[in-house]
Amino acid sequence: MIGHGVACAFEMNASNKNALLIIDDHPVYREALGEILSREFAAIGIDVKTASNSSEGIELVEEAGKTWVILLDVLMPGLSGLAGIKVFKNKPSVKDVISISGLDAHIWEPRVVAAGATMFLSKNSTSSAIFQKIRPLFEREQPLPAHAPAIEESNFRLTQRQLEVLHLISLGHPNKIIATFLDIKEQTVKIHINQIFKELRVFNRTQAVLKAQKHQLLATAEISPAK
Repeated sequence: MIGHGVACAFEMNASNKNALLIIDDHPVYREALGEILSREFAAIGIDVKTASNSSEGIELVEEAGKTWVILLDVLMPGLSGLAGIKVFKNKPSVKDVISISGLDAHIWEPRVVAAGATMFLSKNSTSSAIFQKIRPLFEREQPLPAHAPAIEESNFRLTQRQLEVLHLISLGHPNKIIATFLDIKEQTVKIHINQIFKELRVFNRTQAVLKAQKHQLLATAEISPAK
């Protein structure tokens, strides 16, 4: 029988550095998604744990000694929503925060991205679709081959979505085309671009592309068109 909250953990290998934490107050959804994603992520050595609220989640990320991707329910009792995103993003061990909800994506995606979330996922998505969206966040941290030149990427904290936007900018696409290609709102694209400029410390698209090329950031962006 699956446990609840922090006790509900799907342990695979204590030595794994990276882990996914699902924080959701609905026990049936949390445990079902946790079981499925645990099996899916086992192939790439990622631990999957669950927590029933943000307090339990904070306790985990502060004590477990891992690098975390957080899948955070938008609306829960206690700390959640935009404030919850910001709290987890400020944790040194948290690499990405993903918002998940049954709420209207067109309304909430721009809000959560502006608050620092990597992306918004709908609870209407299949578990397979959720896995496919989350997996690249772990894969982009695979070590480079020994012969590859050093990349000063550690100074930049760009999300996978921001790297995708940056790549499309480098191809000369306007915001409207980028939005269509990635199946997101144009306002969300603008938010991502503002975050890219801030992170790269540049003021326009040309500067962003040149800096991305210098630090080989574009090579890390794998883009799949919207279906």
